[in-house]
Amino acid sequence: MISKNPKITLGWSVKLVFSIHLHSKEIDLLYSFQRFFGVGNVTLNKDSATYQVIRLSDLACVIEHFNNYPLKTKKYADFFLFKLAFDIVNRKEHLTEAGLKKLIDVRASLNKGLPERLKVAFPNINPVPRTTTPKTYWELNKSEHKHWMAGFVTGEGCFYIQTTKSKTHKLGIKVGLQLIIVQNTRDAYLIESFVQYFGGGSFSVKEKSSTVTFTMSKFSDIVNNIIPLFEEYTIQGAKAKDFEDFKEASALIKSKAHLNKEGLDKIIKIKARMNFKRK
Repeated sequence: MISKNPKITLGWSVKLVFSIHLHSKEIDLLYSFQRFFGVGNVTLNKDSATYQVIRLSDLACVIEHFNNYPLKTKKYADFFLFKLAFDIVNRKEHLTEAGLKKLIDVRASLNKGLPERLKVAFPNINPVPRTTTPKTYWELNKSEHKHWMAGFVTGEGCFYIQTTKSKTHKLGIKVGLQLIIVQNTRDAYLIESFVQYFGGGSFSVKEKSSTVTFTMSKFSDIVNNIIPLFEEYTIQGAKAKDFEDFKEASALIKSKAHLNKEGLDKIIKIKARMNFKRK
């Protein structure tokens, strides 16, 4: 964060921030991050909750963690740039004109780039090139990769019960389960690799919305691959409740209860309380 400050010699103050913003229903998950890192603060504002780390000594703890456990999405490049900014500030170079310029060059490539006010204030910027994200080569039995996948699905996945009208089904409704993960096309390579990781599923691209989607919908793959993985390497936060509902629905389908009205009604009720409908 770079803002005007007449009390500073160069007229600009600098603050580095690591933050995670989630819906307020995930505040317990943010507190778990705070306990894990042992630093930072959690705040609540209406329907949103935020975990923030600001102090340099505390940021060093966060940086050390992601040095040891690298990010796998394109956010890896943002982390690399954030480290450059941290080093500049930690060495107090930002207090010099040359150092501040160097910091602005880094900020120009970080996240969504410079806001308009900084573009106007610093017209002669040379954005630092973004580094490439290393390709992920999955080791299927490696616990580190399983922990990563559980964390990624906690944040980005959706456990979904699909109910569609069907003339070929006695009750007129077809029931299926899906694990869905949607990301920006910039992470297409990573999302496509999930087909290999999970041993099934499909990968699709939507150019208009610049999104890529991994979908696992084959029931045997759900039961044999997805559910056992996340029973051992647990989903966290509010999504853990969606996973439990997902498992309950899978048990009903496996027992063929969805083929009678009572069982189908149970599945429809389970679906009605999941995901965005969960309070």
